[in-house]
Amino acid sequence: MGFIKSITERLTTGQKPPAIRYADFSAPPPEDALPRLDRSDLDASPLTPEQLEWRREGALILRNFIPDEITEPYIKRREALGERRGWVEGYCYQFVPEMRQLALYPPLMEKLKLLIGEEMMLHLCLTGWVTSRRTWHQDDYLNPSFVNCWYAAVWIALGDIEPDCGPFEYIPGSHRWPLMRGEKVQALLGKKGQDPKWPRFAERFTTPAIEYEMKQHSVQPKTFLAKRGDVLIWHAWLMHQGSLAKIKNKERRSLIAHFSGVNHRQDMMEAFRCRDENGQLYMRFPGPVA
Repeated sequence: MGFIKSITERLTTGQKPPAIRYADFSAPPPEDALPRLDRSDLDASPLTPEQLEWRREGALILRNFIPDEITEPYIKRREALGERRGWVEGYCYQFVPEMRQLALYPPLMEKLKLLIGEEMMLHLCLTGWVTSRRTWHQDDYLNPSFVNCWYAAVWIALGDIEPDCGPFEYIPGSHRWPLMRGEKVQALLGKKGQDPKWPRFAERFTTPAIEYEMKQHSVQPKTFLAKRGDVLIWHAWLMHQGSLAKIKNKERRSLIAHFSGVNHRQDMMEAFRCRDENGQLYMRFPGPVA
């Protein structure tokens, strides 16, 4: 068979409703538990243009935002690793100061606080230089249910991101859909819901359900094509994926960093919270990094 059909092609095939619907594993979170910018009764008149874009799109794109002197030390360190998939451990930033300097760039942290409403702390970095091929999902379903979108992720381009490398894709406005709930997904998986790999197992029913929901909403994905130093910040509730590369293993240089609001992660003990040389917060986890 040729290259797998694009999402646009699949959405025009008139597919039947899947056996498991999006509504079966999603639910709206409590309004009073959400960050201020996510509340339906918010007076939007005093908001900045960036806050309005966040509220409308569920994403904020910052072009030419991080200077070369901040990206270059990490690029050199990452090149020396020599692995397309990067470090295996998501907490590798704690042993790689060049990564922390980039992920915790103070102007970036200021933007996150502006969008989420409180100080944010780093606790996960994805360092692969090829597409993750992760299908459609919202990040918050991987969190404890009490997090409720006090969370955001950042995609930092470290080179030219071209259409054939499997770029980041997202559905604008999908942060207004009901929120995927991990406990509902795990329940539908039965025994496999207890396996650490349950999100991958669940793709057999979450992906077709989400694609059908996209068809029902008549929406199309946006693709983030970028230059070095460009940044995309996305909402924990935003539907997104790492698209398939048209050229297998074509390089897609980036750093992806995930953050949570400091006051909304009671599962992350204060004793393990550290500050870098610029005073920015990150979580320290036990264990070596290869």
